[in-house]
Amino acid sequence: MQTKNYDIIICGGGMAGLSLVYRALKEKVWVAERILIIDKDSKDKNDRTWCFWQKEGIENEFEDVVYKRWKDFLFFSNKEEKLKLDTGSYIYKMIRSIDFYKHVLAYIRQFDQVDFVFQDIISIGNHGNKAAVKTSESVFESKYIFNSIYKKPELKPENQYFIQHFKGITIRTNQFKTDPAEMYFMDFRTTQENGTTFFYTLPFNQNEIFVEYTLFSKSLLKPEEYNSKIKIYLSEILRIDDFEIIEEEFGAIPMTDFSFERRSGNVINIGSVGGDTRASTGYTFLNTQKTISKILDSFKENNHPFFEKENISNKHKVLDATILNVLDNEIYKGDQIFTDLFNRVKAKTILAFLDGESTIPDDLKIMASLKAKYFIGPFLKVITR
Repeated sequence: MQTKNYDIIICGGGMAGLSLVYRALKEKVWVAERILIIDKDSKDKNDRTWCFWQKEGIENEFEDVVYKRWKDFLFFSNKEEKLKLDTGSYIYKMIRSIDFYKHVLAYIRQFDQVDFVFQDIISIGNHGNKAAVKTSESVFESKYIFNSIYKKPELKPENQYFIQHFKGITIRTNQFKTDPAEMYFMDFRTTQENGTTFFYTLPFNQNEIFVEYTLFSKSLLKPEEYNSKIKIYLSEILRIDDFEIIEEEFGAIPMTDFSFERRSGNVINIGSVGGDTRASTGYTFLNTQKTISKILDSFKENNHPFFEKENISNKHKVLDATILNVLDNEIYKGDQIFTDLFNRVKAKTILAFLDGESTIPDDLKIMASLKAKYFIGPFLKVITR
């Protein structure tokens, strides 16, 4: 099998890999480098959405493809308490994957130095002073490989591993009666027998809404269970019985305190496999963009992609690991944890914490809002392991 050589290889042509190539070309960090993007799919479907929050006036590198923005956040407890959240200047943003793929790929394909290969990846590793990838049909080598292909790691006995799994549907209906300017950030008005479970409702306008059934647990449900819960929520909570499903999506995101490896030789991991997913929430998009900024800054300053300081601090990793251990104990339930949080702390402080940008006083406010007796044991377990 003949080996083909490149300067840069991207393993995984999803959000992380395509973001890196797009931004590196846009910022003229990679000018003459020959680049190969390997993925098994051509990315021509709207297979997921990425949501995140940013302060008003702050833009991200993909602002042009933000599909919808909301300033008003609502929270509903399992006991049907409604809270309008004080989010300060934060705005919630949604990007549809198909819009992202079209925008990014249209730009990347202008560059003759970029090749695409649609094959299954068999292995990724180092070969001498280069990095190498073997696919189902070929072998490729390069100076650097950026890998975003996730597989569940080999956990240690002390590691927690939850899955944030979700089924989302976009529907068209004439029965949605609430204000489309308000998004339901977390709606716990559903049963909790399978773990921390909530809905996430994003109105695009008065007639089109995105509804997602989300769980934090250690195993997936049967497909029909997601569908059943969505149907009940639409009928009993939103009072919608007449609707047309326009699109569907399903996803599963790791929520774990496992310590992911950022780099092995000249293979650099990005996205979830590089530790860019926040363990307590599953949010990945902005953390990945922050990592890419560090990679590109290092190329500009040092002519290599290596950096030391991670976006998610050790402090936040310890707090996330503690929360996962509390959830694992199943005494202080997840829906009650979030209800206590949003009842007692301003949402803008919580959002800063979840973004990894909270101060020590912010962290103390958050800890004081929760029932400390359930956190002491898990916290000690985390810091002494």
